[in-house]
Amino acid sequence: MQQLCVRLRQLHQVFSRDEAVDWLLQGLGKQAKPYLSSLQAKLLATVEREYNLVWKQQK
Repeated sequence: MQQLCVRLRQLHQVFSRDEAVDWLLQGLGKQAKPYLSSLQAKLLATVEREYNLVWKQQK
């Protein structure tokens, strides 16, 4: 859950983000579960790549 919060916070700090990113952040931020579905993870990763944000998953 903490990793997800960090990733969402990084995207929120992008000044020139598209409004669609705000919708995604709002939806993912309301997650009750501490993990993302496969589709949610792909969407988040795609947006991160669009804004050149690199997230290295901790193993």
